[in-house]
Amino acid sequence: MLGKLKEMFAPSTSSRGDVNRHRVNLERRFTIVSEASHGSMSRVYRAVDNETARTICLKVQLREKNQAAVARASGHEARPLEGEIAIQMAHPHVVRTFEFGSSNKGDHYLVMEWVDGVSLQYLRESRLARTAQRVEFLAQAAEGLAAVHAAGFMHHDINPRNFLVDREHRIKLIDFGLAVPNTPAFRRPGNRTGTLQYMAPELLRREPIDERIDIFAFGVLAYELLTDRLPYDATNNTTMMLQRINSDPIDPAVVKPKLSEEICEILRKLTARREEQRWPSLQTLPEALRSVPAKRQRV
Repeated sequence: MLGKLKEMFAPSTSSRGDVNRHRVNLERRFTIVSEASHGSMSRVYRAVDNETARTICLKVQLREKNQAAVARASGHEARPLEGEIAIQMAHPHVVRTFEFGSSNKGDHYLVMEWVDGVSLQYLRESRLARTAQRVEFLAQAAEGLAAVHAAGFMHHDINPRNFLVDREHRIKLIDFGLAVPNTPAFRRPGNRTGTLQYMAPELLRREPIDERIDIFAFGVLAYELLTDRLPYDATNNTTMMLQRINSDPIDPAVVKPKLSEEICEILRKLTARREEQRWPSLQTLPEALRSVPAKRQRV
């Protein structure tokens, strides 16, 4: 672990140091408790902020990704850095970002609230929650994502791993590493990023996009959480992409006949192939989910 941390905090050649008023010595400022996760974009740690004595989540971008972020953040119509987007979010169902910036060695970092819980992915795989509880989790998740859209952004990577459930059964949306402003510059074709299983057909076709790519991805997540499978039966990436473009999702009533018709209809609208047929706004989804009588959700 110590070797990894020294490698992470070694000097870099990154030149963008103005994302914070001053550069922070991460080794002095934070005490690392454990590595929570790491992926292609960053490493995430559970840490203690030595200035506040608060347990926090410290996210540090991998050096090569840090340099790519610098390139994206330069020039006309620059893509905001993750911290510049995340710090604007203030909602009970979106993880709170306290601070972002650059270290004294040039690493980009974010300081966020620590969520003590598990992902929706884990919850689905473990089958720990009944359908009624999963519906409530989805309603909370929709509220969080709706707040992101209301702030003027597309998340671009909605999937079960990016929603956490804490010990009080509250949902938190995380990870704004691929988020972009919902503006003409970022609605143009070509930005095919995200997690393949949850990508909207228009994204795969490289057509103009808007927040409805998130709505489709949320629909796939909801379908998966409530039926325990994806809404298509492809076994490889190429077939999956072709099915998404050319075929309607498998009807949820066929996959799980005991699921209420109200819930099935919501899933159909969320995962509609054509944007104009899709659920129009996540602002109205939580009420629609919660209006389904609990007795019809017990499957």
